[in-house]
Amino acid sequence: MEHGLISLDFGNSNPHAGFFKKRNQTWELVKVCKLKEFKETAEQLHFSPHNAQLVLSEVKNYDTELFELQSQGYLLTRVRDYWRGERFAGMPVNYTKLLGEDRLISSFWAYKNIQKPTLIIDAGTYLTIDVVTPAGFQGGYIIPSVQSYLGTFQNAQNLKVFDVKEKTPFAFPHNTEDAMIGGYHAFFLLGEKLIADFNIETIIISGGRNQIWDEWSKTQKCEVLHKPHLIHRALVHWMSTQVEIS
Repeated sequence: MEHGLISLDFGNSNPHAGFFKKRNQTWELVKVCKLKEFKETAEQLHFSPHNAQLVLSEVKNYDTELFELQSQGYLLTRVRDYWRGERFAGMPVNYTKLLGEDRLISSFWAYKNIQKPTLIIDAGTYLTIDVVTPAGFQGGYIIPSVQSYLGTFQNAQNLKVFDVKEKTPFAFPHNTEDAMIGGYHAFFLLGEKLIADFNIETIIISGGRNQIWDEWSKTQKCEVLHKPHLIHRALVHWMSTQVEIS
């Protein structure tokens, strides 16, 4: 096998790995798997320390799993070793050095590839709404995912938790369940304010819990791009353009 790259996304939960092969001078994503499935997937795709190396975005530590991969001989490149604050790979960053590596690297991808005012909505365990413009990373919000928001009602006597996908967003509520979802719509106003304040032209939707935000994006007068594995593509883009690959 030709040289490969494996991206590691160590978020707040559900760590994943992305397996990339280079074909016709382009890095193509072959498969994304859970970290616990790394060994099996690597064997199936014929990835090994002899023909692939790792690039890591780390919000939460998974030191035991990472040590096991390194002990096998995998070379590792960490985003954190290149992040000093204020600038990242030529991108100005208007945020403290505490900016999460996942938000940083995804914003870098948008900064290099979109090159116009962009709103990045990454719907994971928590949901982030970030602004990237030709002037760099401008900042953003961290809010609960819809599932986390609804989970706050689970101990209430008369408020049951239900499947968000069964509910139609944006209708004025006339029953308890719709009222619970309707309260979450206040977060959409944050997105709309950012669109107005920064003259947003493009919305990127990423993450695995984005159904209701996908519906919201359709009501906005912006180009909408769906990038379900943005963090993995962004890591490999950064690695392949900014860091020498062994």
